[in-house]
Amino acid sequence: MGGTSSERAISLSTGRQIVAALDPQKYDVLALDAAALSGGGAAALPAAAPTLGSSQDAAGMELAPLDVGRVAVPEGGLRPDVAFIALHGKGGEDGTIQGMLELLGIPYTGSGVLASALAMDKAMTKRLLRAEGIPVPGELIVRGLRAWDPVAAAARIQESFGFPVIVKPNAQGSTIGCTIVRGARELDAAVREALRHDTVALVEQYLEGVEITAGLLGNDEPQVLPLIEIVPRGGFYDYEAKYAPGGSAHIIPARIPEEAAAVAREHARACHVLLGCRGMSRVDMILSEGTPCVLEVNTIPGMTPTSLLPEAARAAGISFPRLLDLLIGFALEAHVGQAQ
Repeated sequence: MGGTSSERAISLSTGRQIVAALDPQKYDVLALDAAALSGGGAAALPAAAPTLGSSQDAAGMELAPLDVGRVAVPEGGLRPDVAFIALHGKGGEDGTIQGMLELLGIPYTGSGVLASALAMDKAMTKRLLRAEGIPVPGELIVRGLRAWDPVAAAARIQESFGFPVIVKPNAQGSTIGCTIVRGARELDAAVREALRHDTVALVEQYLEGVEITAGLLGNDEPQVLPLIEIVPRGGFYDYEAKYAPGGSAHIIPARIPEEAAAVAREHARACHVLLGCRGMSRVDMILSEGTPCVLEVNTIPGMTPTSLLPEAARAAGISFPRLLDLLIGFALEAHVGQAQ
């Protein structure tokens, strides 16, 4: 949990929920702050994110200093049976921590290296989904400012899909660095803001419609949980709407026609399998003109008090402690499968 990404505060909140819910009769739990891996300590961490409602004390949780040597070898006394990854953003959700755990031979929850890296790269994910016939919004990719020409870009956007657009960092989460751009004059500032958070910016067609999300559980044959309709309080599902209590309404099941819901569930399942996700995922979509369109795939959905995957699991009759048991079981199942 924790780490050094811009989503550190969210990760701490997720980790806090997991530590509190794991059954002490089944598990010995040690909370580790992945920031210690870089050797930077607190001084290297980004500025504190906005308070996340009831999780404001998460940052104060006592986290054990991470001695990689003691984790890596059985004789060190800290080597776990399973690592439960509660990290978000770069360094935790992009395949890097997964690669380290692969080298150490430690089972871990969630997707592997390739699926994690692919899902974190929004542009690459869209390219794969589009090739499989799964609808995604149109986009323009901006790879840094060296060749950036806002006038030419605005002309291309008008020709391809028109304004408004949403501009976002290509490999970030929690809508950090995202801007809705309603006209060409706003484009340059929005791209520069996105590039403060990443080396690549995604200028994406902004679709109007009903926002829905599908949580999935499992490895090769995932279960699609009940669809959730998201109604942001301010009209846009931004950081505040995602994590502040009352920031958005979550309606289960989503109020969409069953025919569209069936298509959305199939798209979600196809995304999970195509990217090679395991354990869990969450596929965000928008029902635009009656057609579910995939916005992105999350391999480590949040587990804060307002997070969507635990809500969908509860709607399916799966309590939060049971959800954690399942994710740990999926991790061990995947590890045994790899060993064979």
